[in-house]
Amino acid sequence: MLAYRSWPVTSQNLPSFELEALHTLLEQEFEFLKKQDFKSFEELQHKKQDLLNLLVDEIGGKDPEITPEAIQELIKENQELSNRLIECQNLQKRNESLINQKLNTIQEALSSLGFQDMMKNKDTYEHLNKKSK
Repeated sequence: MLAYRSWPVTSQNLPSFELEALHTLLEQEFEFLKKQDFKSFEELQHKKQDLLNLLVDEIGGKDPEITPEAIQELIKENQELSNRLIECQNLQKRNESLINQKLNTIQEALSSLGFQDMMKNKDTYEHLNKKSK
């Protein structure tokens, strides 16, 4: 499970708390990918999406017409949060890169085993079923 920091959660530190939770989750996600524990990895995806939704709602604010200048000012005022958000973005990119490497390795292995035709034909059972109707 997620290991959250033990400071009190208030409306003032909520984005910070959520960013820390997201950072921890992304680190756990990477460990699961390295160990090829895809079940645990998959279980984290709903939690990650919930955290991202909370962050978007919290950071996005209530003003839908915020100007780019105002956004830049908010970033300057909250540089620590902005830096942590960039770290989380980099962790996500790292995890995505690892997933892509694993997929490429699997595709190359299947191709070398003579499954080239299967790799070209990416129809799923669902799509094949719809085509036959």
